Formats: sequence, C-alpha cells, structure tokens
Amino acid sequence: MRRSRTGISTTVAAVVIVIVFIVAGVGGYFIVGGGSGSSSSTTSSSAATSSAVTSSSFSTSSTLSSTSSASSISSTSSGPNQTAVMAGLASAAQTECAAAGQTCLTIYTTQDAGNWAEYYGPLFDQQYPWAAGKVDYVSLSASDETTTVLSDYKAHNPIADLVTGTLAPLIPDYQAGAFLNYTSPEVQFMNYTANAVGPAWVDTDLAIVFMIYNPSLLPANEVPTSWASLANPIYKGGIEFQSAASLSITAAEFYYLYETMGNSSGQWTSLMRGIAANHPLLPSTAGQAESAVLNGQAKIGIDTLDSFVTAIKGDPNAPLKIVDLEPLVYTPGVVAITSDAPHPAMAKLVEAWLISAQGQLATYQTNHLPYQTAVGTPLLSFLPADYKLVDAYSTYSNTALFQNPGSWSDTFENIFGG
Repeated sequence: MRRSRTGISTTVAAVVIVIVFIVAGVGGYFIVGGGSGSSSSTTSSSAATSSAVTSSSFSTSSTLSSTSSASSISSTSSGPNQTAVMAGLASAAQTECAAAGQTCLTIYTTQDAGNWAEYYGPLFDQQYPWAAGKVDYVSLSASDETTTVLSDYKAHNPIADLVTGTLAPLIPDYQAGAFLNYTSPEVQFMNYTANAVGPAWVDTDLAIVFMIYNPSLLPANEVPTSWASLANPIYKGGIEFQSAASLSITAAEFYYLYETMGNSSGQWTSLMRGIAANHPLLPSTAGQAESAVLNGQAKIGIDTLDSFVTAIKGDPNAPLKIVDLEPLVYTPGVVAITSDAPHPAMAKLVEAWLISAQGQLATYQTNHLPYQTAVGTPLLSFLPADYKLVDAYSTYSNTALFQNPGSWSDTFENIFGG
C-alpha cells in the first residue's frame, strides 16, 4: 500500500521539529487524547532496570503516566556535539559506500516496499547525496522477516545491514545473536528513555493497534463494545486479522488482554478460543486484513494507525472506522543492526539518521507515529477523541512473551492456526 504525501514543507517542518524537541519530551508513554487535532502528553522520567533473558538481558522501562510538563524534561547537549557525531558516522559510511559498488545498504522491513523511495530516501539523500540510489529496501511480512534474518545469520550469509519492524517478532533474532549489541550515539541527543533503547535496538515509532469495522456491513447496534465481543457468534466468518503466531500487532493486543484480564481460571484462553470459534481469516499482514474490511470481505479487523491513516487520506469516504475501545495498545517499532552487517558503517549512519529530526520527519510522512510523538501530532487526530495509549509490553524485562517468544507463537498457532 503506497503512503500518501502530507504536503508538508521539509524545511519548515525540520525547523518546527527542532523547536518541538525543546519543549516536548518523549518515552514511557501513557498518552491521553483531547479530541481532534489534540496534542499528546508524555513523561520523560524513567527507571532503568534489567532482567536475565536466556543468556542476555533487556534494558527497560519507565513508569507510565498520564501527565508531564515541559519543565520536567531534562535537556541534552546537541548543536555542535550532535553535528560532530553525525559527521563522524557519515565520513565512515561514505568511505564504505564508495567501495561497495552498486548497493551499500540493505534494509529488511515490515513497512511498505515504497517507503524508502518515496519518503525516507529523499530526505536522507538531501543530507548524504553520495548514497542516492544505493539502498535496497526489502519489505517482508513479520514472520518472514524473523525467519529470514535468523536463517541468514545461522548460515553466516548476512544480507541485511539493518532490520526494522515491531519489537516482539524480532526478539527470537535478538536472542539468537543476530543483532549487533550497539547503542547509537544519536540516542543521547533525542530524549530517549530506558525502555526505548534495548541492548541491540532503538525505537523509531509506535505502532498503534485497534479494531476496525466496515460501517456499510455492520449496523451501529452490532459494533463491538469490547475485545471480548469478538467471541460473539454473530461475527462468525466476518473477522480478519494478522496471524497472532507471527507475534506482530495482533499478538500485541492479545498479550495486553492476557496481562490485564489474567488467566488464573483460564479466562484469557477461553476468550481466545471463543474468538477462534468464529473462524477468523488470518493473513500474514495487517494491511491484508484492512483491505478485506475495506472491500467488504470481512466486517471486523485489527489494524494499525499508519495503514488506517493512509487509507483515509486516500479516500476520506472509505468504509472504515475505528472501534472506540480504550485504551489503545501500541507496540514499539524498532531498528537494529545485524551482527555481521556487510556495511556496518552505513548501517550505523542510517540507524542514527532514523532517530534524528529528519528521520523522524520521514517516519511521520509514512504515517507511522514517530517515537518523538510531537512530530506526529496530526496523526493522533485520526484516533477517537478520548484515546489513551498504553505499551502492550509495559516493562520489557518483565514481559513474559519476550522471555519465551517461541512458546507464545506456538500458543497462538494452537488456538487460531497459522
């Protein structure tokens, strides 16, 4: 699905972003909506802890809060220091790129295949024209990305230098050692909190997950009033969502339900089996599920903000609505460098750029909500007026799904099938 351009002036937007970064903090989100066009409220305080996971550990996590103030945001050094850091990364990358030939960076991603050429690339090439046309951007489903990264690593045949996608599906790759244990020096300039920087990744965006429906097919009195409604037999054969076994956006929502409703008496398992009894269709991507709802092949689906906004911008009258269920869950979208990246200097530059002001602007242009949420404030106006956002995985070191992702994938597959 192609992303529609926003028409925003790059130069003006970049200036606005610099101002926004000074007055708005990020990280540790519990964001509260205030209606159409509302701004977001975030907190920048965090408590860093860690917990053993197999032979490694996760960097975590900040306390969720619904309030913050600009005065509580600690500023970091930038200006000449930040420029020097990026210049150093660029110098090494340019040398590497010149020697590499036709391609000097390969990115595996779960985003739309055209996003580099249409959004990221033009802004990146403005700053680094020597890299123009030398980036290979490969779009994969979440499950294919996980298995491809892992198989390349085990075969000692790395192809991708960078990997982007939601965090949970990439945990098996991280645990296997497929990602470089590296923290970008750009992090120190961008007001990151501990849960947004892992041992081998950094957040670039927040993938907001919600239920959607086709109002042409579903009368108002049949619109679900809770996630538990999906087990109602009236929806049998009318539900479609990305396979939860891939551990991507559907798994984020279902895992959040597991954490909040509990399973001491099997109540969560019972709900999942009730939803499965309605025979949902299980495509490999959330975009396919959204298309099914748009085209009338399904009444109800699970979608992400970027895909929803792209559809509505493309056709404001599209038969697609968000089911207003609070809170709305999000899962971190991350970038990681592969352990044996063929072009490590270029990978480090692009990772740093993706979390810089210009990279976050490009992220916004793809309709993904940037980690620097103030940059993406217009996107939040597409959410219900009373929206609240919560991290599906809360504190990463204590996330049961991250401790044993394979077991959770098997659980979802056993309940729903592939």
